[in-house]
Amino acid sequence: MQPDHLIAVADFCIYHHIEVSFVHLLEQQGLVEIITIEQSTYVQPEQLGRLEKLVRLHQDLSIHPEDLDVVFGLVERLEELQGQLQQLQNRLFFYEQLER
Repeated sequence: MQPDHLIAVADFCIYHHIEVSFVHLLEQQGLVEIITIEQSTYVQPEQLGRLEKLVRLHQDLSIHPEDLDVVFGLVERLEELQGQLQQLQNRLFFYEQLER
């Protein structure tokens, strides 16, 4: 993959006012993937939303970086359950309309 399709970790960190070491810690925890090309580190565009969500959890809720894996897992599970609930509500609405 060419670096022009990737987001430089240094640029991401400057934009979000975080340390590069924070992103490396997230990588060590297995929460994001970092690509190293010619001594520069990059994040794939597909990882950007996940990384931004982790940064917001850390900054807005003051969650310690070492605890982000647990909290992020819970947030993902909550979003999954909300999606399932929405699907079930849609199905229920469909069948209620058939009965009328």
